[in-house]
Order: sequence, then C-alpha cells, then structure tokens
Amino acid sequence: MIYYYPNPEMFEDFDKPDFIKFSNNIVVWGAGRIGGVAEHCLKQIGVEICAFCDIAEDKWGTQFCGHKVISPDELKEKYPHVAVLISTVFHTTIYEELKACGYYNIFDCTSLFLKIDFEDYDFWMLPDYAIRNVEQYMAAIYAQIKKNNTIDQIFLNITTKCTLRCRDCSMFIPYVDNPCFYESDSIMNDFFDVLDCLGHVRIVNFYGGEPLLHPELAKMISKLLSDRRIDRISIITNATVIPSEELLAVLEKEKRIIIRISDYGPLSIKLEEIKQLFVEHHIPYEVANYTYWDAPSTIAPCNESNEELVLKFQQCTACNVLFLLNRKVYLCSTGSAVNNIGAFPPSETNYVDISKYSQSLPVLREKLYAFIERPKNKQYLDACRYCSGGHCVQFENKLPVAVQTNKHMVFPKLY
Repeated sequence: MIYYYPNPEMFEDFDKPDFIKFSNNIVVWGAGRIGGVAEHCLKQIGVEICAFCDIAEDKWGTQFCGHKVISPDELKEKYPHVAVLISTVFHTTIYEELKACGYYNIFDCTSLFLKIDFEDYDFWMLPDYAIRNVEQYMAAIYAQIKKNNTIDQIFLNITTKCTLRCRDCSMFIPYVDNPCFYESDSIMNDFFDVLDCLGHVRIVNFYGGEPLLHPELAKMISKLLSDRRIDRISIITNATVIPSEELLAVLEKEKRIIIRISDYGPLSIKLEEIKQLFVEHHIPYEVANYTYWDAPSTIAPCNESNEELVLKFQQCTACNVLFLLNRKVYLCSTGSAVNNIGAFPPSETNYVDISKYSQSLPVLREKLYAFIERPKNKQYLDACRYCSGGHCVQFENKLPVAVQTNKHMVFPKLY
C-alpha cells in the first residue's frame, strides 16, 4: 500500500531535506505515534537513526522501534551535533528550544509524509489509523510554520450518552450527572455559523459519548451533503451500536465520509457486524487498534506561573482544532467536557458562547478569531489553572484501554 498526501501543493515551499546525508547522525524527537511512522519512512529510504528523544521520563532508557529513547539532557550531552527530526505537533516550541541549544539541522516530517510506502510496515498502528495521525500532524505543522491559525478540524459533541463507562474517558463521561442528546437543529445551526466565520474546515467529526445513539444523526449528516466547504466528515464510534438503515442510506450517498471505529477488544461487541455492513454499503472506515490510552488530564489546582500556563496552553492547542459542545466553542476537549459539567470556575475566557452572538455573524467572527488567537497572544484560559494539560500526542502517559467503572465519578471541589 502506498499513501499519497492529498494536498501536496500546500508544502511546495517547505524544506525537503536530503535525509540520506544524515544517516547514523539523526535523532527523532518524539517516541510516539508520529515518531513510529517517521522511523518507518526513514528506514524505507535507507536512513538509520541514532535514537529517539522524548520529554516523557517514563520512556527514558526504553526501546522504541528498536532504538533507545533518550532525554533532552542526554541529547545535548551525547549528540550535540546531530540533525534532529521533530515528529510531534509541537514543532515551533521544540524548534526554538533546539535552536537555543545550538542545533541547526532541525527538520519536520512533512517531506517524508507526502508519500508513504507501507510495505514492511511493522509499527503497532494500522495504516489507516497511522494516516489519520499523519494528516493531523501535517495540518498542525502547516499552521504553525505559516502562522495562519488555520482551524483544521471541528468536533461536534452531539451527546453525553454512551454505551460504555470508561474510567479514563477523555470526555469524562462517568462524571456526567444527566447524560443527554443535544438538539440536532441547534448543533447544526451553531456549526454552520462557525463554518461561515471560518470559510473552510478539513474535517468535521461527530462524537460523544456514542454518536450512533443519537436518533437524529442521519438528519445532521444529511445537512452537510451539499456543502463543499468541508473536505471530510467522520463519525467516531466504539463499535457497540449498529447504525440504523436511515443512517446507512445517508452515509452511502456521502463520498467524503469516514467512520472511525475504536476497537476496544471484547467491549466492541458489534465490531465485525459493523465492518461487514460498511463493506456492503461501500462506506469507508478506519479501525483504531488502541494498544493503550493516554491518561486524561488531571483536574486540580496547578499553582503554575503565568509563563508555565501560557506554554501549557500553547502546547494543548497545537492541533488547531475547535470543539462545539452545548452551544459553546472550545479550544480543547478537556476544557469542553469539564466546563460543560460545571467543574471549572465560571469564566468566559474558556469558550465562545455562540448563543450570545448568533444573531450577528460579524460579531461572532470577531469573538471567534480573538479566541483562536489566544495562544499566539499568550493569553491562556482560566481553565488552564486547574488542568494538567497532559492529554495530548506528546505527553503520553499510558493506561489500559477502556477500563470500565460502575461509579459515578466526581471532581474535587475547585471553587
């Protein structure tokens, strides 16, 4: 299987290093999902790396893709003159740190990912799952290097009802008091208001909870069928609910659809049946074969300095994603989920309330872009003062997948 990045023209003026010159003299920064794919791509062209470097202490001294994982201090001590390939979405921050330490051959992975040959690929992610991560990385790097604050994806949280109760859910579903379906017309009106402000988005994602539970999911998808301002439409499901005939009929018509199936092993009881249905209806799907979960953010007072809060917020928003939940726009999934259940102290720095500005698109656009530019302007959210910020691609803290709980979980009192 050979993958071609769908929009190579975006990267025409990006550097295209001759990595072969750096064989046995290059370190990959980031022993994670993108790092594993990058190592495969380098190996495909005959480039050997010295090591992986990562800021996560639990990885130091371990092996990743057959190479040792070292700390940033060990990188400086043992490899002061190597080339460094940054394989995380936090490119700008890491690039600046490396430059300050005297490194000058610092690269991103964009040229490697324009074409990926998956022959002999043996990293743990299935190719389709790897490709989604690659495309998210490409969009994040493009936005950072071009400094254009482009929003790549919008996530529409359509329900807090779910068929599972995952203890470590990144959307904190076991903490929700009264799970509900959000009203479909309101969701879509808010989405189109935001899309009118942005003009274009690469992906719109329907998620929850379990979105296939929502009785009007087909109706919501059908409203997107003629809108060319969206490149791709995805639904994120845990493979416990069979899609309705109405939904299958709508999905069959929509050529931009991709179903993201989270494979949680024995918990995903309808996985094979769902896959067969999608094959029969010619509906593309991807199976995310999780071998671990990243730990969700810890919610508690952090007592950090303004500089630490700014850096944390900038890193947490590196993927240029918006989350729409219950008539509000957020810049991070944790912020959306925890604010929605009232756990964070009230603060309008944490979101844009669409209901306040939906009657005036110019005002909404002004508020939305000011919100999107908060990281660039070094304005963190009040929520950052109560969130570890750890749920993201770079700071992997591995946990078992989809551990179930019967408890109703409660955050410590924050205010």
